Amino acid sequence: MGDKPEEGSSSLPVRFWGLNPLFWTHIKMFVTEVQSLKDNSDYKGVYWYSNNFPVVRVEVTGYIVSIDVREKLTTYGVDDGSGTISCCKWHSLDLKAGRGQESYDLGQLVTVQGKISVFREQRQLTVDLIYPETDPNAEVLFWLEAVNLSNTVYKEPFNPSLEEFHARHNPVLKETELKRAILTHIKENKIVAFQFQNLCFEPDIQQLAREAAKQKCTSEEKAKKWDGYHEATKIIRQIIKDFEKDGMVYLKDSRKDLYQVISHEHNLGSAILKAMGKISGPSGLSVSKWAIMDVLHSSRTFQHVTLKQVEESLDKLLQNSDVYKQSENEYCLV
Repeated sequence: MGDKPEEGSSSLPVRFWGLNPLFWTHIKMFVTEVQSLKDNSDYKGVYWYSNNFPVVRVEVTGYIVSIDVREKLTTYGVDDGSGTISCCKWHSLDLKAGRGQESYDLGQLVTVQGKISVFREQRQLTVDLIYPETDPNAEVLFWLEAVNLSNTVYKEPFNPSLEEFHARHNPVLKETELKRAILTHIKENKIVAFQFQNLCFEPDIQQLAREAAKQKCTSEEKAKKWDGYHEATKIIRQIIKDFEKDGMVYLKDSRKDLYQVISHEHNLGSAILKAMGKISGPSGLSVSKWAIMDVLHSSRTFQHVTLKQVEESLDKLLQNSDVYKQSENEYCLV
């Protein structure tokens, strides 16, 4: 069995079917709709509702037109006006519920909730719940509700945001979301330096950090001692340390807890030009990007700058005609 359903059925992988609340409910529909649901050849007992979502359980309302009592089960033929379907009620269902065996009469209006199954090539319902309707308007009300749901809720394809789902339920991805939020804050506000404390006071960042911290709080004992601000600050601190290791910021003043942002526009571009001038000397020899990296890493500010950052900065210098390319990895000052 593959991870994806049949072509044209749904683009949602099988492992995500359960994200749709409708997958776990009894879909209200007419008997003729149950009979016309599209089979899923890969997954027994699963059917497709207008190619929008998988259906396993349904609910129908109709009159009992036949009764077949056996030792272990009773089969009711239920007719809702659009068709008739067999509804098999196992007697063990009543025993598990701690009640006596229930029975219904011919001509009685009932609502049946059950799982779609097949017996002798005919679709039927294995009853989860069956109960009599005492309201004479129940059948008409069911029709109206089924039609309304078909035209509104059931009609819409289910396209969940899987990234959002995982971000809400996975603390690791929640931290990733927090990292993106911090980077966005720095970029959009064109920040070149920041104090750690001020960053922690940013409402959006603080909120995300608290959520990530709370998801990591797994034991009841930790939950009792949980300090939202303290735990959030610890996570933000770790993220900034990660940024420092990745060459994105550096600690300029430990006493003030002041960090400097590393960017092409602010300092990296000029540092590369300075490094190239130092290496090439008066003769203006070409300089490899590896040699540039060595010079940058010898300074405290750029000791963690990555090759990718240097390459991106060199590309911008090329675009601005500050340098030109001698070969694949060699550059010269203009």
